[in-house]
Amino acid sequence: MTIADSRSPFVTPVLTRRGLLKMGGVMMVSFAIPQLVAGDAAGGTSPDPQRLSSWLEIRHDNTIVVRTGRTEIGTGMSGFYAQVVAEELCVPPEAITLIMGDTDKTPDGGYSAGFRSGAANLRKVSAYTYLALLSLASQALGIPVSELSVTNGVVSGRSKSISYGELVGNQHLDLKIPVSGEPARVDSNSWNGMSGLDGLVVLGDPPLKPMSQYKVIGKSHPMPGTPDKVTGQMQWSCDVRLPGMLHARMVRPPTLGSALISAGALDKARFPTAHVITKKNLVAVVSPDEWEAINAARSVASGSKWTDWSGLPGSENLTKTLRAYKWGAPSGTRGNSAEVADALARASRTLSARYEQPYIKHAPIGPFVATADVRSDGSVTVWTHSANSQGLRAQIANTLGVPVEKVVVRWLEHAGQFGRTTFGGDGAEGDAVILSQLTGKPVRVQWTLQEDLAWSASSPGWVEDIACALDADNKIAAVRSTFYSSQSNDARIVGAILAGMPGSEPKPGYWVATEWPYDKIQNRLEEVYGMPNPGSDSSTIGLRGLIMRTPGQRQQNFALESLMNEAASSAGVDPIEFRLQHTTDQRLIDIIRATTRAAGWEPQPAPHSRAKRTGTEPIPGRGACIMIRENSYWMGIAEIAVTPDIGSIQVIKFTIGIECGKIINPRQLERCMKSGVVMGVSEALKEEVTFDTGRITSTTWSRYRILTMAETPEIKTVQISRDDKGYGGGSEAANAVCPPAIAAAFFDATGVYPRRIPLTQSYVTSLLKS
Repeated sequence: MTIADSRSPFVTPVLTRRGLLKMGGVMMVSFAIPQLVAGDAAGGTSPDPQRLSSWLEIRHDNTIVVRTGRTEIGTGMSGFYAQVVAEELCVPPEAITLIMGDTDKTPDGGYSAGFRSGAANLRKVSAYTYLALLSLASQALGIPVSELSVTNGVVSGRSKSISYGELVGNQHLDLKIPVSGEPARVDSNSWNGMSGLDGLVVLGDPPLKPMSQYKVIGKSHPMPGTPDKVTGQMQWSCDVRLPGMLHARMVRPPTLGSALISAGALDKARFPTAHVITKKNLVAVVSPDEWEAINAARSVASGSKWTDWSGLPGSENLTKTLRAYKWGAPSGTRGNSAEVADALARASRTLSARYEQPYIKHAPIGPFVATADVRSDGSVTVWTHSANSQGLRAQIANTLGVPVEKVVVRWLEHAGQFGRTTFGGDGAEGDAVILSQLTGKPVRVQWTLQEDLAWSASSPGWVEDIACALDADNKIAAVRSTFYSSQSNDARIVGAILAGMPGSEPKPGYWVATEWPYDKIQNRLEEVYGMPNPGSDSSTIGLRGLIMRTPGQRQQNFALESLMNEAASSAGVDPIEFRLQHTTDQRLIDIIRATTRAAGWEPQPAPHSRAKRTGTEPIPGRGACIMIRENSYWMGIAEIAVTPDIGSIQVIKFTIGIECGKIINPRQLERCMKSGVVMGVSEALKEEVTFDTGRITSTTWSRYRILTMAETPEIKTVQISRDDKGYGGGSEAANAVCPPAIAAAFFDATGVYPRRIPLTQSYVTSLLKS
């Protein structure tokens, strides 16, 4: 591209030869961070916080190494991060190698979610670097910057050219850029027991390449790592092997709150190299041989004695428990109470409903696994697949009582996370570091499926009361909603809880997560209430809740969109037309119309005239849902078939549309949209955590059911890319538009509106018979 009409340099790089021999001729871009808290500078296991090591390297062969503390959790970061850097530096994405998540090699850390954090940082870093490279090229070629252009990492002008690699071959560039932020740490005063989880933010306003000149962003590029996964070359977090490493299997209590009386005896004749390790209620069997550890743990578990505990309400009583709780002040509120009360009082008609959902699991196919090496000098290295390496680092340091700079987290690929490690806790890492500290050897801990479904955190159950006022024209004049949920941010490490060691402190609470899509409904009051985990106290785990993909908004949007569907039916208006009547947002209108065209939607009020509550033949139904989230506009349309007499629902087709500003990688966005639909359909039809008064009982795939491949619907995607609206989030919300659309489709088919998900066979049967 040519520079003169777009980006002009304003930073003069400081050229030195310091470190040249040590660096081997690599150009390093480092940053001064006066706002960063001191105390993360020593120990040799972390980049110097005053310089944050290096964000990127340009090598002699014109390849580039980029470092980010964010991690790939299935949303495509490892692909679109490279595209963002490539675009600003005018190089092909294939020239970029990404190092992610390792706390001793990467600078920024923080949540691995959204464009606004990690990618935005890298974009600015790349822009600053680009300006510095142009300045170097101008000096080297003797040509003004305004006459230079860059193609594939080669700077040209007046028939002269020089590559980035040649530019840095004999110089070290010391470019300081201000950054704000603080390291992650356990903080009992914060809303989730942690602080510093947002990571660092690159400050300043370097000139960025105009979208009109983009050559990389907006095109589909392959996801790095996919070939290695297909061919089996990928090293997963479960593949870590260290010299002298022990394999461990945990022996868990029979109930969530049981205390250890005595661990079962170990038969040394059968298991000669195995050992039982205990610390308070944490019990494990370790062995150099994994199969021996597995069998020995089973034997020890059969002979272990625990106290009884029955502090849970039982899953069938969850809604009753939430309703009966003595709520205090709301943890979040938005709107004006007086205006909404007045509008409801003056309404021609009112409509009210209560919607609910049980606990559900994050339920990745691969259970937790981690390896830890805690050494006698206090240094700790953990190999993991976490969505927040810096947060996990802080959790481990707090649990073990070591300085945070002594802890190194190394990130590797594994099964998806869906939010359960966003705060750095939950998982096998706590077990691994505690056992390694106790044994003095590296320890690998692999959870079983049953263990994961029983002991990992869950997305919490909830209830929402919502009401609206309809005026004389059948338009909504006001909405009032009250959302009740149990704990949604308990990131305590399981191993630490059982061992009686320090952990982060969860607090009850939720937030108003709705991004309001209906600007014509100006009178609204939204309140949310949070309670502690049912059955939990200072010594027990209870039903630990953690956020899950599209947190908060997924739940609250189900109630809002279901109310819109019921109100549209009450008004005798097509549900999509009813939505259009309540918004002037052109972006929302555009994606609604594009998606309805793609789905072949024919306007008609719901339920359909053919709706039936009985019969052995499948009855078709269709329903819709919208959502605005993180500068992205979503639309979902479900087409289903209901067989009333047996209570079965098959989602035949799901059409999903998004307008998220500028699309970075259309193919990867399509993957995220489709995978989100699979997740959302599964949640709508099947997923539910069941528990008795002492423990979770849905600990197998036959008890905790998820969508099968045979049940996966045809998925059609619609994408609108806009250059004038910045970047939005495309990795979340696809799952959130599915349950309301499916519930609406069920209503269209049967004339009965389901106010609870999942729409299991037993629930559907009872609903249609009631």
